[in-house]
Amino acid sequence: MLFTGLLLGFLVIAFFLFVYFNKPDYSGKLDLNGLQEEVTVYFDEVGVPHIYAQNETDAYFALGYLHAQDRLWQMELVRRVGAGRLSEVFGESMVETDKFFRGIGIAEASEASLSKIDTASASYLMARAYINGINLFIDNGATPVEFRLLGIKKENYTVKDIFNVYGYMAFSFAQAHKTDPFLTGLNQKLGSAYLEDLDIKLNPGATIIQNYHRNIVSEVASNISGAVNSIMETLPVPPFIGSNSWVIGAKKTKNGKVILANDPHIGYSQPAVWYQSHIVTPNYEMYGFNLALTPFPLLGHNRKYAYGLTMFQNDDIDFYLEDSLQQFGTRKEIIKVKDEDDVFFEVRTGKGGRL
Repeated sequence: MLFTGLLLGFLVIAFFLFVYFNKPDYSGKLDLNGLQEEVTVYFDEVGVPHIYAQNETDAYFALGYLHAQDRLWQMELVRRVGAGRLSEVFGESMVETDKFFRGIGIAEASEASLSKIDTASASYLMARAYINGINLFIDNGATPVEFRLLGIKKENYTVKDIFNVYGYMAFSFAQAHKTDPFLTGLNQKLGSAYLEDLDIKLNPGATIIQNYHRNIVSEVASNISGAVNSIMETLPVPPFIGSNSWVIGAKKTKNGKVILANDPHIGYSQPAVWYQSHIVTPNYEMYGFNLALTPFPLLGHNRKYAYGLTMFQNDDIDFYLEDSLQQFGTRKEIIKVKDEDDVFFEVRTGKGGRL
């Protein structure tokens, strides 16, 4: 009994020590390499950081450090989705998901976007500072328990990781990946009259291209919609889908000021999808809501203006099935799989670099 009691006591003490040394710092003073001047951070009663800095670069450096302190594991997951690197964490069950995201070429699109960026622009410098803040925490801060449980090593971040998150967000907002193949399958199997009963009508001005490979079209459409639905159901991060917003002009309000309402429907998650932050410098102020690994708030306001984010239900993507032979390039991909051999596969690429 004595031995059992001592062992239990040791485990309790070890647990509390683990929690104590791994919890975020919300008070005290830190000497952070990379800051140009002193930055003051005040955390309010609900944990929102209010960052007061002498310049925007220091402010975004501090934001990156604080964001990583509170949400590093969330950042790790969301950066791996678009890059097709979930199998490194979750094993074989995520190989098909990684293949899908490698195939649509988010990482390649990020590289192309980065090559066109003005690296001397203010936005790039602030994003770079944000990444530097994250990496400083990775190098010197506590390791989240998820990394320890899964045996994952922390890796430094780059600006490309931010673009990969935006790429995943763009994919999530694009409804056509989900609806167009599904509706095509219905049209091929049941006919356009069935769709009209659902109040879904083909554009009367559209030219319908006759396709003699009806079964192939139906099969391809079914495969695409099935794959996308399966992926969205198994992702370890919430899909970024849906939103509403509206604005009332100043002439129609009682106090003569504009009213903005914004309601993004991003799925619930724990921790929360949004990370609130408030940045104040002599020339800039913004209270906003950031997604994981996004330096700039997607929703925000200050004393002069406010802005929101909404997704239009517009027809932004079209899919085509070619009846003739086409010449494709190929790109070799290697997916590292936890506790399994690497998976090698080829991605077909068209003229734009992606199929």
